Amino acid sequence: QTETWDGIVCCFFLDAVPNMIQYLQVMWNMLKDGGILLNFGPLMYHWAGPKMRPDDASFDNYLSRQQDMDSRYLTSVDFTWQDIREILINIGFAIEVEERGIPALYTADTTSMMNTSYRCVHFVARKRSINRIPDERSYHV
Repeated sequence: QTETWDGIVCCFFLDAVPNMIQYLQVMWNMLKDGGILLNFGPLMYHWAGPKMRPDDASFDNYLSRQQDMDSRYLTSVDFTWQDIREILINIGFAIEVEERGIPALYTADTTSMMNTSYRCVHFVARKRSINRIPDERSYHV
């Protein structure tokens, strides 16, 4: 659905993807020129596969145990908000709104004494009109 959408809204999503750069590139490709990417979510930006166990003799052994899982989930990379911001700009977005440290409850129960709270980032990024469609080969770290 290249250049089909006017906007994409993400809530508590981007920190759960296995390959942040690939997902942002797909979103950029989906948006029409001038389209908006709106995000709200925690500043975690990480997804990790299952932990290695003591009986895993090697990384290859670990991978063989996880052969049914998408391999992208086994090679996650942590990014800070500053990293993600630079990636967005490099892909072809202009950051129009940026708010950090917004408290948000997750799986909260008002009758419980325990709740999970995240410090979230909210951003609005607009697809710049440029004459290229980014792919994994066009982004250089």
